[in-house]
Formats: sequence, structure tokens, C-alpha cells
Amino acid sequence: MRFEGGGETFYRFYPPGRYYCQRCLDFERVYVEENGVITSSPCTCVEKRRSEAEQKSLEARLSAAGLRKKFRCRTFENFTVTDLNRPAWEAARAYAQNFATHRRSGKSLFLVGDTGRGKTHLAAAVVREVVRQGFRAMFVVTIELLSDIRASYQNEGKSEQEILRPLKEADLLVLDDISAVDQFSDWEKGKLYEIINMRYEAERPILVTSNKMVSWIKDRLGKKVVDRLLEMCGDFIPVDGENYRERIACSLRCEDY
Repeated sequence: MRFEGGGETFYRFYPPGRYYCQRCLDFERVYVEENGVITSSPCTCVEKRRSEAEQKSLEARLSAAGLRKKFRCRTFENFTVTDLNRPAWEAARAYAQNFATHRRSGKSLFLVGDTGRGKTHLAAAVVREVVRQGFRAMFVVTIELLSDIRASYQNEGKSEQEILRPLKEADLLVLDDISAVDQFSDWEKGKLYEIINMRYEAERPILVTSNKMVSWIKDRLGKKVVDRLLEMCGDFIPVDGENYRERIACSLRCEDY
């Protein structure tokens, strides 16, 4: 059985005598005889197969973008919107919906807020929409990226250039949790500046999430990094509201009693 969607073709195999659709027996059309005249119409399974194929294609592209399984289902629709976080939700959604324009101008986005406010959810939702539109995205956790680059110096897996190349070429790069390290080494500062400046000079958008404000980033990463981010992003977008992780943990604890 062939499934076409998202510009790709997928196949699913069934044993003899079994079908994906029992209505049309996988002929994709339903045939009806009336008064000796045979007519046919497209089967509803055609649209269902196309939808399934597009979903599979999207999942594959999100995986290739580095978005882990836990976050591939994060969308703007299933984000819990409140009066406090609505401005951030609207800003992120508008950014994703108008990404074609932002891709041409290099306009970027910076989401800042305390832990558990939904910054990564919004970043993942942006990636999902951008990839759905046909653009290439890369989602990396900052501390893990630095660790991977360090490991490359010991000839473990990919080289540094192999790691950095997709970050440079992607239409959108997400640096998640850039403030995860309280104190950066000189090497880490230099490497983050190199990555941000690489995107800046190529006029390619970057999306950054942080639970620390501008003053903290300036103190830890330096004025040059902040200046680049401010020029690329304009205003930093605050993500306010309750700590959803604490709420979920509390709910799970209550279920145990």
C-alpha cells in the first residue's frame, strides 16, 4: 500500500487477503453498479492515507531537526494559554506563521522566563510550524552542543565542522536553555559567540531560550554576545506564568495517595 504526503512516498505491506481499507479494498475508488451502469468515486481512505503520510514525513523531519520525541507533539494549540503567558504565546506563534519573511530578514526570537514556564514548549512549537512549512530547522540544547563539540576534539564521533555545518546552514537554529551553565569557561564563551556570530553574519534567524535576564547573559557571556542577540531579536520576549512542571509533579504526587 503506497502512502504519499509531505513530498515523500511511504509503503506499508499487508499479508494476502488483508487490506488497509475494507471499503475499496485498496483500489482507492468505490465502484457501484446501478441499473447496469457502473460508477465510481474516490474512497475516503485516500485522504486518510495522505494525512498519515504527511504526519510520518513531518515526524521524520522533526527528528532530523534534533527535536526529541518528548517535544515533537508540542504545538501552539496544546500550549496552556493564560493571561500572563498569552503575549509570549502570541509572539512565538506570529513569528512561526510569518517565518518566510523573518528568514529573509534574519529576524530572530529570544524567549526568557523562569524554569517551567513553557519556553521550550513554545520553541518546539515554532520548530514544528517552521518545518511543516518546508524550512530546515535545528534544535540543540546548548550545554549538550558544547559537550559534543568538546568530544569531537578527542575524535569521538563527528568532527567539529560536521557538528557546526548544519547549525550554519539551517533556516532556523534553536539554542535551548543558553543559561543552563552558571559560569562559562573562556572556551565556552568563545564557542557560543562563534555560533551566534556565524548566524548573525549569514543573516539567518536564531531562537534562544533562557531563564536568565540580559544582565546575567552579559555578565557571563559578554557584551558582544548580548549586542548580537539584541540586534537580531530586538526585544526579549518574557514568558510569565505558573511553573507547569511543579503543577504536574504535584498532580502526580496527589494521584499516588
